[in-house]
Parts: sequence; structure tokens; C-alpha cells
Amino acid sequence: MYLINWNPNKSRIEANFGGCVTQGEADVFLEELSEHLAKCQGMEFGLMLDFATVRRLDEHVLDTFCSARDASQSAGAKKVVFVARDEREAVGFTESRLQQVIDGKEEYIPYRYAA
Repeated sequence: MYLINWNPNKSRIEANFGGCVTQGEADVFLEELSEHLAKCQGMEFGLMLDFATVRRLDEHVLDTFCSARDASQSAGAKKVVFVARDEREAVGFTESRLQQVIDGKEEYIPYRYAA
């Protein structure tokens, strides 16, 4: 289950996931995200992808989330924020994308620090 919307106060697309996320659902999300990205053409915007309360992810769903990050950056997103399920997961993402984090293009935070 997910909800995706535009937050005009923060100029960003926000996607929130919960429950169990299947690969099919993640694929539908990626299609819907593409529609939002098309609307953001020429705008300054960001993406927040929050999957902190997900109980279970199908095998390749995290890969789909990474595809969403890449598509958003290709469309001009200034910053992509992932809200991870725990600190271990946030650290793993940060370590694997350290240069992008240092450059300020990405941020990976555990749920308990999300605002």
C-alpha cells in the first residue's frame, strides 16, 4: 500500500509506503511517479520516499525504489530523501551512495529521525 502526492509547502513529491509492498505495487508506483515527474518539468522539486513502516518488501522492491530515485534525479530533482526502516538500512544506503550524500543530492535517514 502506498500514497503519493505533491507537497507544495516543501516543493516535493512525497511517497509513503506501508504494510507489505509487492513488486507489482512497486511497478505501479513507478508509473505513477513518472506522471508526477512530468508535471514537475521546469520546476525546482525534491522527492521523499518513506518506507519506514513497511513490514515486508518483495525481493526487488528496493531496486525499484532506487529506480525511482534515479528517474527523479534525471527529471531534475534537487534532493532525494529516503526514510528507511531502521538505522542499519539508512547507513547501508548512505555508504553505498556516499558521494551523492556528500554532494547534498541524497539523504538516507532512519524513521526515528524523520521530520
